Amino acid sequence: MKAFRIAIIVAAFFISGFLCLSMVSALGSNEATASVRWSKTSPQPGDTVTITLSFENKLQKQIQIARIGINGDWIPPDSGGNPQFVGPQYVSSPVTVAAGETFTSETYSIAIPSTIRAGIHTYYVAVDGYDSTGSGFSWDSPQFSITIGDASTVSSTPGPSSTNSEPNNNSSLETSTIIAIITVTGIVAVIAIALFMSRRNKQPAPVFANQPPNNQPPNNQPWPSAPKEEKDDEYEAVAEEEEESSESQQQNFDI
Repeated sequence: MKAFRIAIIVAAFFISGFLCLSMVSALGSNEATASVRWSKTSPQPGDTVTITLSFENKLQKQIQIARIGINGDWIPPDSGGNPQFVGPQYVSSPVTVAAGETFTSETYSIAIPSTIRAGIHTYYVAVDGYDSTGSGFSWDSPQFSITIGDASTVSSTPGPSSTNSEPNNNSSLETSTIIAIITVTGIVAVIAIALFMSRRNKQPAPVFANQPPNNQPPNNQPWPSAPKEEKDDEYEAVAEEEEESSESQQQNFDI
């Protein structure tokens, strides 16, 4: 019983951990879209340009945006190797976007490094926020492309790259799936071990072949004394036999 209680506690711990980890999910590719408007259609290395981000909520429920920004292949990762995003943050006061509505950020500046190589570069929009239940979500747009340093080949309306038109949400979905599998496996293993230990504790003690029956004493051990009542009966029977024998002898003597 104690083992089963421990199993319940451990299982509850696994479930709580899974729920906490699953609080951050990913929107599907058909649940949102994003676009970027550049102040220059032909930015040059070393330029400072302004951009405006738009995010369309295609869900049938409202969401809130806490962060929105872009990550370009020219933006280095942070010290931990994680991608960095340049854009406004609304963590202290998330922006509500109604179902089917589009949110447009304020215009902000972004610097193009002077050391960037000329040519085609890629970037994408990232959004962090909360759904209508308060659960967090992360969403990445498809890859966009822009040519830097060669004005004659820059597209005036940057769009999704033909080489990667799917959002970068696969890693988030795979992570959630792995977490779910590990959690379920852990719960099943703990419960199985607890049930095994519980049944093992309830099993009767084994009886060996050379163990004497309950009514027979072990070898080299004296038999238990007969009950007192049985002894009294034996004494009375012996006394009666002795008395009859004495009377018989007395009669023979009288003759």
